[in-house]
Amino acid sequence: MNTINFQGAFSSDGTDKLIDTGSRVDWVQVYNLTNIASSTQWVGTYFYWQRGMTDNDAITNFHSTASQIASESTTAIGYNSVTYHGVTPIDTSVKTFSAIVASTAVSAAAPPLVATADTSLLVANSSVVRLTNMLGTTQYAGMDFSVGAIVADTTFALAHAPAPVASVLAGEWRKIEYPSKFYPRRRYITAISKAASAVVVTSVTNDFTVGEKVRFVVPVAFGMSEMDGLVGTVTAVVQTGTTGNNTVTVNIASTAFTTFAFPLTGTTFTHAQIIPIGEDTATALSSGLSSLGGATEDKDYVGFKLATSATAAIALGSAGGTSGDAIKWRAGKSFGL
Repeated sequence: MNTINFQGAFSSDGTDKLIDTGSRVDWVQVYNLTNIASSTQWVGTYFYWQRGMTDNDAITNFHSTASQIASESTTAIGYNSVTYHGVTPIDTSVKTFSAIVASTAVSAAAPPLVATADTSLLVANSSVVRLTNMLGTTQYAGMDFSVGAIVADTTFALAHAPAPVASVLAGEWRKIEYPSKFYPRRRYITAISKAASAVVVTSVTNDFTVGEKVRFVVPVAFGMSEMDGLVGTVTAVVQTGTTGNNTVTVNIASTAFTTFAFPLTGTTFTHAQIIPIGEDTATALSSGLSSLGGATEDKDYVGFKLATSATAAIALGSAGGTSGDAIKWRAGKSFGL
């Protein structure tokens, strides 16, 4: 017997869809209206998941021929020699990391490329990884980075990292599933400009806003030690590339400071950081932003993910759909026997 039902609709943008229901759901139904109306072979039309099934799975109906004739499978078993993506329950208050994945090299490119035999956990311009045991690029060990471009099971880019000296030594990485619950989060710094208003690059796409008060930790190893301990106000957050906001402009004149330089391999240091400490209410209001948000908004949520893929053939049969697909969903809580 159903006790609570949720429903909604969206147009797929070709990326995983995260749906916040506010509480745990026991079952999910997904209807891809675009695919239902089409006569395209192998498209998924209906997906069903219930608690007890594995993550990223779903019972699915699909067009087995270039018609509207429906067949049935699961996304995990797949069809047409392809494995698809289904439904995964999400609770971001449970902070988890993926299993350790080995890397074999880091290139001297800008951005650097991490060589690895398995990129299946990563989504370009979305995932965050933490690097550990980096034998050849020890200055990156322990840092979190946004993932940029991915070459499947070959390399992934550290989107906002400076170019290091190339390394062909082993390392490890883990995917960070969910960030800390309150925003804005402190972030590691990979570059600071010398300018009338310093521009700061963060290693992970950040969620600072205009009007935030921030304090800097910049150890001597990074060169621009004059910045260490200074407090400034965020005056701009700029999106560069496709990985989101990663540059922060602050009202601190750094023109006369020593040049910021990311430490080399083998250097022992504490990471440079930008840390939220409060809010300049007047600046926030003058920019049309709400005040008193600061680090008090809980960003965690409970719900589920409808996954898809950048690979067109996989997206066709996945619950998250292909960009432009009209999708309706239902979810609910049920009594179990």
